[in-house]
Amino acid sequence: MASSMFIIALLLAAAFSVATAAHAQEGGMTAPTSKGTLDIHIEPTWSKDSDRDKAKASFNVSFLNPGTETLHQHQDYDFKILKDGTEVFSAAKQTGQVLIHNAEGTLTVPYTFQDNGDYAIQVKLAGTGISPTIPTDEDAIFQIKVIPEFPAGALGTVAALMATTIVLARYKLF
Repeated sequence: MASSMFIIALLLAAAFSVATAAHAQEGGMTAPTSKGTLDIHIEPTWSKDSDRDKAKASFNVSFLNPGTETLHQHQDYDFKILKDGTEVFSAAKQTGQVLIHNAEGTLTVPYTFQDNGDYAIQVKLAGTGISPTIPTDEDAIFQIKVIPEFPAGALGTVAALMATTIVLARYKLF
């Protein structure tokens, strides 16, 4: 009976790990810009748009001095999302500008993904400093995968199957 309980606990752990691993990019990702001027740190927070059954993300972006955790202030940038090499979102275009100036070194970009699949986030760093801006013309690219959430009904099915297995094992019916 103890081994059955161990197997059940293992199955439950596996079921819940599938449920919580819906977005492999939970936590942060850091990459240097293509010329090494800054490090870019992106930390996505995922949720579900219940009205449209779409994946929503809020990307916390930090511009860091290279090799440190120290924020770098004043950048001209654009935050883009690409699918199959095609731009599906540009933060600058959303504001009607070519670039956005960031003074603090951090920003948050919300986006609702229309489809599951592989995407790339491109943070284009056009320049640093305040007028006159030092041009850099570089970027950092992050690969992400948007996958569907594990359906809540499936967890109920797994629980029901495990309960049935316990009853059958207890009465030695299999």
